[in-house]
Amino acid sequence: MVEKVDYRKCKGEYVFTDDFAFTDEEFLGVVNRIIKNEQSVDGVFIPLTSVEDSFNLNGLDSLSTMMFFIWIAEFFGIEEAKLRELADHPNFTVSFLKEFVMKNATRTFTYEEALAYAERCL
Repeated sequence: MVEKVDYRKCKGEYVFTDDFAFTDEEFLGVVNRIIKNEQSVDGVFIPLTSVEDSFNLNGLDSLSTMMFFIWIAEFFGIEEAKLRELADHPNFTVSFLKEFVMKNATRTFTYEEALAYAERCL
């Protein structure tokens, strides 16, 4: 069972659902939101445009890269040990990341809730 997060609180009450219903475009939007937030102020944000884009965390320093993985874990309730498996892949596509999240997520949002959650918690 995948937990559906109550986005009104960063840590709070949850309701449950089995749905991971992000479209490719919505998932890409969440990934871009996290990358944009973690990119250094001096960096120029160039959003990923396709789930087939190579995902090598361009423009992120090592701390920002670590924070990206932490936010993916926080958003979707993925255990740290599982994230290490993902981090072992030096270069992968957004599609690969989405499949990984779908397989390992213990909670999820609607896209609108994810944006609201990101606004409050990122």
